Amino acid sequence: MGTTRLNILPVPTFSKLGVNFVERDISKYEPQELVIAPPYENPVRADVTGSTDIKLTAPENSSLTVILYIKPDSKLMLDTFLSASAGSRVRLVQVFEGGGQTVSRLTSELGENASLELVQLYLRGEDTVSEIVTKLAGRGSAFSAEIGCRLSGSDKLDLNLIAEHTGRRTASEISLGSVLDGSAQKTFKGTIDFKNGCGGSKGSEHEDALLMSESVKNRTVPVILCDEEDVEGSHGATIGRLDEQHIFYLGSRGLSEEKIYELMSRGKLLRTINKINDGAVKQRIFDALGWEYDD
Repeated sequence: MGTTRLNILPVPTFSKLGVNFVERDISKYEPQELVIAPPYENPVRADVTGSTDIKLTAPENSSLTVILYIKPDSKLMLDTFLSASAGSRVRLVQVFEGGGQTVSRLTSELGENASLELVQLYLRGEDTVSEIVTKLAGRGSAFSAEIGCRLSGSDKLDLNLIAEHTGRRTASEISLGSVLDGSAQKTFKGTIDFKNGCGGSKGSEHEDALLMSESVKNRTVPVILCDEEDVEGSHGATIGRLDEQHIFYLGSRGLSEEKIYELMSRGKLLRTINKINDGAVKQRIFDALGWEYDD
């Protein structure tokens, strides 16, 4: 069995850091095909339990919302391609819950003044490899990503996001909030790539990670590539554990340490969860997290 390199960092760094790529055997996946194109009900909802190739098409000046709940029966490979024509507005929600080896690839091409709002949530998962490549080809196209993850035990997540600006006056905004516990491992590689000719474009990325155990491993690799002068790019990260004084303060008001960590965890994840405007999906998320749901 051969392995394939996935989640390749556009500009390699020191190999000893172990972030340039991952290798997985994907030769035995046999995906079915799901095509989402007009005419369709809006929003489109689908449960994904096995390997699937998904093709999404948004015609000119259309509006499309797609909600995918991905809960693998075993190993799973999800390959999603989105074509958003001029003036279209696409909202894509992907919730990943548990499972064994999961490989997900999302490739999007945005036309003039098209926009993609991506909401992703990762709940557990033994070994998840996820790549997001958004090509902002059309003038005035826009991409936003709100991503949350909750990992514990020996969960692993390798997330590689690339926003490729080629059109003029394009915009990308990337936000990741994560909570890690046990011996979980997460790698986030976020690249904003300003190509020559994309003058007037802007891109930003930020990560906020709460580390709830001494044994977790969190790696963040922000990258900004620039081949154009008239652009604005920024990145930042807030990564750490709860402050002991904060814990003492809340504990003095009758909260157990377990409850304190639960509240902090909720705060990190609700920013993403509240972007999902679907009560049934929220109920499933709260059930997976062991939270009580109050609509």
